[in-house]
Amino acid sequence: MKPRLMRTITGAAATALALGGLIAMPGTASAATDAACSASQNKEFDTVGQNYDVSIKLCVYKDGNDYKARAYVSWGDGGLQTGGMEKFNVQVRLEHDDADKATKTVDYSGAMNYSSSGDNYHTTDTYTSTADGGWTADGTVTYNIDLDGDGDKTWALGGSPSV
Repeated sequence: MKPRLMRTITGAAATALALGGLIAMPGTASAATDAACSASQNKEFDTVGQNYDVSIKLCVYKDGNDYKARAYVSWGDGGLQTGGMEKFNVQVRLEHDDADKATKTVDYSGAMNYSSSGDNYHTTDTYTSTADGGWTADGTVTYNIDLDGDGDKTWALGGSPSV
């Protein structure tokens, strides 16, 4: 193959790859997946050690008649300290017209106390329904700052737009 033709083919393949599959290639099927996410929600937690900076984003996903909700959690300024988080339970809920359909809660306190920064996510089980529209992700954080004597507190998260 001539060098100029090879550059053209390589450039076209790179462009298709960069578009992340927006261009359908012959012989491939593409499933329509809808998603809607909240803006990142940020909070600083005043711990005995360094203050933790946490960011959470909630997303809802629709794939045909299957729905799920996901919480993306990231933190900084944590790790290897006494007086970090005793509890940091992030609950994500899949809701249809404000009624809970699936929930999942994960405690991130161990990871946050161990690692100075990190990110992770967790997802509800898939819920199958023919009901169209009105599906959202919502959530709360129940946290307890170690050694502050204040017990559990709640951070209500803003939900995602609907799909």
